[in-house]
Amino acid sequence: KAMTVQDVAAKAARLKWWQVALISVAATALSSLSALRPKKEQRKLYDTKLKQAPWAPPPAVFGPAWAVNNFFLVRALQRILAKDIPDKRKLLLLQAGIWLVFFTFNYVYFRKKSPILAAIWTMSDNIFAVASMLISLRNDKKNALNFLPLVLWTTFAKSLADYQALKNPDP
Repeated sequence: KAMTVQDVAAKAARLKWWQVALISVAATALSSLSALRPKKEQRKLYDTKLKQAPWAPPPAVFGPAWAVNNFFLVRALQRILAKDIPDKRKLLLLQAGIWLVFFTFNYVYFRKKSPILAAIWTMSDNIFAVASMLISLRNDKKNALNFLPLVLWTTFAKSLADYQALKNPDP
């Protein structure tokens, strides 16, 4: 028997917290593949080639921060799929945008070495997160909180990306 979209949504809505955590860690690890660069080379770009904002955290912070963001994004997606809400389509489209930005960011930042594209990607992610949170506030205040970590992180990351875009050449 072929699974329908509704079947997949129902199964996703029933995932346990630890399954969501595993998915989040796997998604975070998979995103690094889009850079197609060894981690050592990525660190070199981050540490020595690009001027960093004085308030930039060490590169090791980004992986765990994204695993946390992804955990809450998957939880948000679970709630969106499980409920029949008026803005479900908008929220699913915004989720798609968030994940598209997430899975392509390493490519534009590390492979293309483009601080300008990285700033645009980060701003887009922030806009998608804020919009998701605001839309969720109308129908599901509890779910709106799932977007808060991403809103906070991308607001902070946007300041870093904007600094880099202003202080570094873009090939």
